[in-house]
Amino acid sequence: MSAYPFISQRPEYSLMDSNHDATTESPLHAEVHQVLNGENVLRRAAERIVALAEPYVDEACLNVEIPPGFNVDVACRAIVRRVHDALSATTMTANTPSRASARVHLRTLCEDLIFVKWILGLNEDVATEYLQRSARVDVLRTIEAQLEFLPDAYRSLDTEVPELGFHDPKAALEQAREEYAEFCKAQGWGKRGPSVRDMAEASEILSEYRFFYFLSSKAVHSNLHEIGRMAWSNRHTISISSRPFAGVHADLAVVYGTWLFGEVIEAVASRFPPIGQLAASEAYAVWLAIVLVGPARNGRLPLLIHPEELK
Repeated sequence: MSAYPFISQRPEYSLMDSNHDATTESPLHAEVHQVLNGENVLRRAAERIVALAEPYVDEACLNVEIPPGFNVDVACRAIVRRVHDALSATTMTANTPSRASARVHLRTLCEDLIFVKWILGLNEDVATEYLQRSARVDVLRTIEAQLEFLPDAYRSLDTEVPELGFHDPKAALEQAREEYAEFCKAQGWGKRGPSVRDMAEASEILSEYRFFYFLSSKAVHSNLHEIGRMAWSNRHTISISSRPFAGVHADLAVVYGTWLFGEVIEAVASRFPPIGQLAASEAYAVWLAIVLVGPARNGRLPLLIHPEELK
């Protein structure tokens, strides 16, 4: 994996050592010292990243000049917001008894990383046309889905179906799909357009795709390993719970969620000055180091399956 080669070159890594001179510490040193000597270090450090990033994300996303239409700039700003929201949700869920569910947010982080790197690698005009054609298909499919389900849902609840305010999108959807297919074929992507794997391959991040897409799929699908690992026996009875691996789930979600968030920040840093400032800041490098390099140097990057499960 290619992420974060710049971190090892930063002097802030010395802050990973908690045995520093407290009499000369800066506010950042003091906060790092407090986190490193407390409990749940990875979660606390990831929370610092979320809080630190918030004003930079706001500056990149709020009160922006109106663009000529849905374009690469809008899509990338939206992805910055989405991944910040996803990492925030990850850290919050990791602090609850249901921390196994923190992993579901990795799917958003994984797919948004792949998509943003792919879209930024395209010619800007081609990327903008792709976004607009794909968005039109997505909107019409969404209208179709709710018009197919909601009337039956109301009737099943013995309730009068209200006016939903949408026309039947079938004809418009068929036309939009045909135009999208023709556009994609003209780009050499096939009539269905590029898959997530295609995007990852074109962006040269297949290793991230294979690992993170697999990991996030396990969290969101009915995966039998995930179901089976909830059953534990005391030789007399079994108990079904996600809590035996609560710490593993939390660390996995926080570490790899931070990894993916950081890769998105790196991908868009040169496009949006506030995000570039975040990526270049001392505090960001320090907290990123604690979440990612700390476990790596100790040989403790989170496992997808634990040796204890195989006994």
